Amino acid sequence: MTEPEGLIAELWYETAPDLTDPMLLEGLRAVSPGTEVQDGSLVVPYDGGELAPRPAGDAGEPAPRRPLVSLVLPGSSLDEPGKSLPDTSQTWDWPGAEEALAPARASVLVVEMYGDAYTARDRAAALVGVVRALAVATRPVALSWPTSQRVSDPGEPAADGLGGLLNVRLFSVSDDEDELVMDTRGLAPFGLPDLQVHFRDLEPGRLGALLYATAGYLLEEGDVLGEGHTISGIESDDRWTCHHEDSLIGPSRRVVDIDPGDPYAAGKRAR
Repeated sequence: MTEPEGLIAELWYETAPDLTDPMLLEGLRAVSPGTEVQDGSLVVPYDGGELAPRPAGDAGEPAPRRPLVSLVLPGSSLDEPGKSLPDTSQTWDWPGAEEALAPARASVLVVEMYGDAYTARDRAAALVGVVRALAVATRPVALSWPTSQRVSDPGEPAADGLGGLLNVRLFSVSDDEDELVMDTRGLAPFGLPDLQVHFRDLEPGRLGALLYATAGYLLEEGDVLGEGHTISGIESDDRWTCHHEDSLIGPSRRVVDIDPGDPYAAGKRAR
């Protein structure tokens, strides 16, 4: 089983915003009235939300859960060792991402706290709501979503409410330029396996849309793609088989490998 991890977003600026600005605080309190300033950071609780199923404690009672919180704090300086601008090589829906990031010199982090107690949709709504409010108030040049390896345009919020928390990546993995791997990033933080297809001669745009839609379905329904289950492929009569495997592309993780069948499947497969 994939273990959940904390969600994170990073807003990038030419000049760092003032997190104590009363107008910023007002904007965040429109999202969450309980927002507070603490030691130069902002604590934004999520109002509402549905608790995920939880095990009983030692006495047979449900284990206590902390409220879901987004912590807003200054990012580390680009001058610090190991700090760099986000990689845009797997951002496919914003051609201007690298150019927009070029003048950025400062960032603000939005970090999820205690998210494992909540459903995937509530976790996404909490983080994305804070990012949107910050973007409106502070005008960043770009938004980075490290858990999905995606950079998004602050002026074009995602219609599905997920911000940039999900991404579809594309790689060439052999000397054969027609042999490709497409996978998702962003499901693992929710405790869900990412998706992967090792293929040839399929139209990447259509395949990417299918993987993104399937990832969104898993966020709603959970880890429902068992070994040997099938999903609809690109064409209406396609049935593609799912297997649980180790990822072909890093980071190392368990994924649902989707077999598109002959003549589109690439690599060695045990069928």
